[in-house]
Amino acid sequence: MNPFTKAPLLFPLIALLSSCSVSTPRAQNPASPAQTQPHASPVSPSKKKTATPSKTAQSPSPSLKHPLKVQTASLNGTTFTALTFDRRDYTLKVIDQEAGPGSQFTSAADAGKNHLAAINGGFFNQDGSPLGLVITDGQVRGTLNSSSFLGTGVIDGKNLTLATRKNYKKSSELLQTGPRLIWPGASLTGLSAKNDRPRSLVIWDGKNHFGLVHASSATLQGLSNNLRAQPIPDFKITHALNLDGGTSSDLWISNTIPGGGISKRSFLNKNVRNYLALQKR
Repeated sequence: MNPFTKAPLLFPLIALLSSCSVSTPRAQNPASPAQTQPHASPVSPSKKKTATPSKTAQSPSPSLKHPLKVQTASLNGTTFTALTFDRRDYTLKVIDQEAGPGSQFTSAADAGKNHLAAINGGFFNQDGSPLGLVITDGQVRGTLNSSSFLGTGVIDGKNLTLATRKNYKKSSELLQTGPRLIWPGASLTGLSAKNDRPRSLVIWDGKNHFGLVHASSATLQGLSNNLRAQPIPDFKITHALNLDGGTSSDLWISNTIPGGGISKRSFLNKNVRNYLALQKR
């Protein structure tokens, strides 16, 4: 048989075999794994800062009131007799004798009648007029002493403050005197280291505590030094102002005050122009 006579049968067979051939699939790049978004580590809910309530500012407790009392202390040969008190409860009355020394009262005990205590006041001239400004019950007597060493301080008896003659404020009860023995921020000069004698003075702690003081004997410089050493128990002295001294010194304390019934009057005491008397507000 002629091979070509079978050709019509061979061609379809070849085509069939061709269509059945398995083609090897072209290798594909493996799919790159989907990029995983890193999980953010769980954020713990932020703790809200609880506002710490600010501590309520506690108002300072009011300073304790200084009791009315008599105190005695000694230092370097000087004995101090002090009547200390609180200015919130007590005030000082200026008792001035318009007609001159001794015209009404001859002692602190006499001037202090109907009061708790009395001490001699400021200086006076030979004619009996006050050496400086004096105001009692709002009445002005004398004039401001603008230069004398004995007028460097002013006592406001009504409000109970000590001031200088440059910064004082007028009051219904005022007495000018001096010298200043202790004063904050001031360099005090001219205090004599001579003439030991009895002294009268007023002390203050710069706040609410005051005192009327009699010193048995001291020079002005010695008195200032002793006061800086804080001789009075339970009393910090920041201001001290001298009153008339020597034979004028006179402190009387009523026996109605615990430890009172005291009279510290100089030997050969002379009459004075004015007094400071302690009374309850």
